[in-house]
Amino acid sequence: MKNYLLVFLLSVVHFISNSQVSITQHDDFLKLEEDQLKYYVASSRESTLQEIKPHLKAFKPINSRMVNLGFETKDVWFYFETKNISDSRLIRMLKLSNPIIDEVDVYKRIGNNTFVPIAKGGDQRPFAWRYNGNRELIFPLRLDPHSTNGFLFRVNNGGEQFYFQSSLEKGSYIQVKHGNKQVFYGLLFGVMIFIIILNLAIGILFRQRIAYIYTLYGASFTLLQMSLLGFGTTWLWTDQYFISNRANPFFASLGVLFFLNFTYRYLELQINTPKIKPIVRFIQTVLLINVVISLIPGTTFMNISAVTVNAMTLILNLFIIYPLIVTLRTGSRTAKSYLIAFSILQISVFAFVLRNFGVIPNSFLADNGLQIGFAVEMIILTFGILQRFKIMNDASISVLAEANELKENLNIQLEAEVELRTKEVIEQRNELEQKNAEITSSIQYAKRIQNALLPSNSYYTNLIPHLKVFYYPKDIVAGDFYWVKRIRIGDEVWKFAAVADCTGHGVPGAMMSVLCMNALNESSRLLEIADPADLLTRVSSYLKNYLLTTDGMELSDGMDISVVCYNAEKQILRFCGANNPLWLLNSDEIKVLNPTKRPVGKSESSLAFELHEMSYEKNQRILLFSDGCIDQFGERTGKKLKTPGLKKLVLDQYDANPQNHLKQIEQSLFRWMGSEEQLDDICMMLIDLD
Repeated sequence: MKNYLLVFLLSVVHFISNSQVSITQHDDFLKLEEDQLKYYVASSRESTLQEIKPHLKAFKPINSRMVNLGFETKDVWFYFETKNISDSRLIRMLKLSNPIIDEVDVYKRIGNNTFVPIAKGGDQRPFAWRYNGNRELIFPLRLDPHSTNGFLFRVNNGGEQFYFQSSLEKGSYIQVKHGNKQVFYGLLFGVMIFIIILNLAIGILFRQRIAYIYTLYGASFTLLQMSLLGFGTTWLWTDQYFISNRANPFFASLGVLFFLNFTYRYLELQINTPKIKPIVRFIQTVLLINVVISLIPGTTFMNISAVTVNAMTLILNLFIIYPLIVTLRTGSRTAKSYLIAFSILQISVFAFVLRNFGVIPNSFLADNGLQIGFAVEMIILTFGILQRFKIMNDASISVLAEANELKENLNIQLEAEVELRTKEVIEQRNELEQKNAEITSSIQYAKRIQNALLPSNSYYTNLIPHLKVFYYPKDIVAGDFYWVKRIRIGDEVWKFAAVADCTGHGVPGAMMSVLCMNALNESSRLLEIADPADLLTRVSSYLKNYLLTTDGMELSDGMDISVVCYNAEKQILRFCGANNPLWLLNSDEIKVLNPTKRPVGKSESSLAFELHEMSYEKNQRILLFSDGCIDQFGERTGKKLKTPGLKKLVLDQYDANPQNHLKQIEQSLFRWMGSEEQLDDICMMLIDLD
C-alpha cells in the first residue's frame, strides 16, 4: 500500500513540476500557453475539488495560444505552476481575457496534494467579488521569494462559447492597459451611439423607415458588444445573472433580425430578387423564435439559442451573396457601399474567429477588430442611407422640375403661379418651424439627460447634509457642472465636492461637461489617497488622451475647476483648483485659497497642481463658484461684478441658515443683473462645515 501511495505522489510531483512559469520582479506580462497550462474536462456539469484531485495526472497541455473548447457545458479544470526566482515577495494577477465567463474558482496548492481556495469570480457571481470593480476577470496571486507555487482553477461557462487567454500580469501593468482601453472603448462606443442617434434623427426628420430599422440594428449590436466586453455587467445589469447569461444570444438574434430587414430594404430585394422573399420570411421567423427561446429559463434553451444564432448568422452571410451580386449588376450605387461595409465586417468577424481559435496572435487589431469593423460598417452604411435618400430626393426634384416645365409650357397664368409659389413658401416655413421645434425638443431632452447626470438634491444632501447648490445655465444646456462624491480610502471616509466650468457653453459645453464628469468619476476610482491635486492630474491626462484627434493633434479643450475634500472626524480640509479658487468664510471674514493658474486638460503651462491642506473650524463655510457670476454685468452700473463685488455680496447676505444664505446670494445676484443679458453659465456651491 505504501508503494502505491509513493508512486501516486511521485506522479503528482512529476505532473506539477513540468513547464513551470519562471517569474522575476521585472516581468510585467507572461502568457500561460502551450504546455504551461494544463486542463481536464470533468465528467459532469458541476464537480468538486475532491472529485478532481485523483485525476491530476490526467491533465493535458492546451498546446495553443488560447483555450477554445467550443460550447462546452461541463466544468473544466486548469493547472499551472509558477516559480518566483526573485528575492522579493511578488503579487501577480491571473487574468482571463474573456470577461463574461460564468464561474471561476481559484485554488493554491499547499504541500503535495492539498489545495486551498483563494478567489472566486465570474459573470454569474456578485460583481463586488471582482478585483477593484474591474470588468475583467482578475485574481491576485501571492508568490513568496524563491518559491514554487501550483494553482488550480475551475471554469464553467454554462454552454456559451468556451474561450479565453490566460496571463500573469503586474497590477500596475493592468492599470495602464485598463486606462488605455477605457479611452478606446469610450471613443468607440461614443461613435456607435452618435451613429445610432444620427440614424434616429434621419428617420424622424426625413421619415425614412429604413433609418429606424438601422437604428434598431445598431442599438442591438452595440448592446451585444457591450455584453461581450463585460460593460453590460459593469454598467447596465450588474448582478442580474439571468440577463447577463442571456444578453448575448438575445441581442445577437435581434441584431441579425434587424440587419436582415435592413438589407432587404436597402438593396430593394423585393424588386431585384423577388423569388427569395419566402427564404427571407423563413429566416425572420427562425430568428424571432430564437429571441423568445433565449428568454426561457434553463441551460438547454440557452444552448439552443446560442447555437441557433451562430448558425443563422453563418447562413445569412452566405445567403446575402447572391442578391448582392444581382443588385450590383443593376448598377446600384448603394449596393457598392453595402458591399464595402459587408466585406469589412466579414473580414473583422473572420479575424475574430481566427483569434478565438488561436490561429492569429493577440494584438490590438485582433482583440478589437470585431468592434472596429462593426463601427466602420455602421459609418459606411449610414453614409449609404444618406446617399440613398439623396438619390430619391434628386429623383423627386427631377420630377418636380419636369412638372414646372410642363406648367410653363401650358402658359399658366401669373396669378396662379404666384399662388403656387406662396403656398410653397408657407410649406417651407412650416417645415422649418417644425424642424426647429424638433431640434429644440432634442436639446430639451439633452437637458434632461445632463440633469440626470448631475447629482440630485437628495443624493448630495444624503452625502453632505449642509450642502446647497445654485445652478443657472445661460442656455438650455450648460458647460458648468457640480460634482459630489463620498470615497472610502483605507479606513477613512472623505467627502469630495467640486464646481467646474468647461470650455464653451450651450451644446458644446454640455458635451464637454459629460466628458469631464466621466473623467472625474473614472479618475476618482483610481485614487490611493485623498488628494484633489492627484485627482486633477489624472483627469487632465484622461482629457488629453481622450481629445487626441486621428492626425495626432490635441484639442485645446478642458475645464476650470475647484475641488475640495474634507474628513469630518479629523476636521481636515484639502483643496486644489485649476483657475478657480475656494473661499473659506464665516460671518465677517473670507479666506481665499488660490488655485493653480492653469486649466485641466491641454495647457501651455507645465505647472503641477498645488495642494492646500488645513484644519477647519465648525462655524466655517466653503464657497465654490464658476466665473459666470463675477463676469456678469449689472444693469445699474454697466460694469462687471468682479471678485470684490461678490465678496461684499456674500458677506452682506450672511445668514445663520446656510440654505437661506445661498438663496439670498442668488436673489441679490439677480437684482444686480436686472435686465442685463446673462453672459455665461453660473454655478455656486455652499457647504456648511458645522
